[in-house]
Amino acid sequence: MTTEPTLIVATPTPGVLHLTFNRPDVHNAYDTPTFTAFAEQLDRAASDPDIRAIVISARGGKAFSAGFDIHEMAGFDAATMRRAFETRDPVFGRVAAHPLPIIAAIDGICFGAGALLALACDMRIATPGFRFKVTAVGYGCANATWSLPRAVGAPRAKAILMTGQVVGAEEAERIGLVNAVVEASELDAHAIALASAIAGHPPQGIKGIKTLVDGSLTRSPIEGWQAEYDWMIASMTDAPGGGETFGKFLSEHDDHKR
Repeated sequence: MTTEPTLIVATPTPGVLHLTFNRPDVHNAYDTPTFTAFAEQLDRAASDPDIRAIVISARGGKAFSAGFDIHEMAGFDAATMRRAFETRDPVFGRVAAHPLPIIAAIDGICFGAGALLALACDMRIATPGFRFKVTAVGYGCANATWSLPRAVGAPRAKAILMTGQVVGAEEAERIGLVNAVVEASELDAHAIALASAIAGHPPQGIKGIKTLVDGSLTRSPIEGWQAEYDWMIASMTDAPGGGETFGKFLSEHDDHKR
């Protein structure tokens, strides 16, 4: 009998990497081997010129993820627990800082570390069964203090984090926590189509948008415009094929030829 991997790796369309967590019997909780494999796939994608966008999803229909695997963690001593967090927690930052756009396709509960992973992604597509909760306040910790305010604003983020509120799909879409809510049967196709549309554009432009938007909250207006200008000049003059890409765009959109 063949056992399916706990992380399924696929390329459903050119330029799109699809990573699917496959532990539905434990609500797709992240154990060490699965999360390590996930981090390795992210690193490979970052250096693969054929991959231009990433979709993250989970099987089972009930949970994107319930968080880290508490049954595994129950067997950790203090030293092992520290090593686990030192290994796992930086992965969320690596997702947020990844050079490629990453889309989370979320069906069902999105709790704890699952919520942190979803927030680290650039876009989130959910189903009507979406339920979101950052659980850290319940055990005296603070999580998502960097990522959630960027999605919903500081006052809403504080309320969600301080109360441990469960946010449903309708409210999540209203406050900007998710980009869209679609039926579960359409979720993967919708997310992959979005990723494919992104992957169809020149990669230096997509990378520039992600980098500049992510940095915009810490820049003054002058600094923001300057950073955008600097990136534009570099992408058109220094990036491989940058000049040719712009020339092609001009030739395809020259209305004066019509």
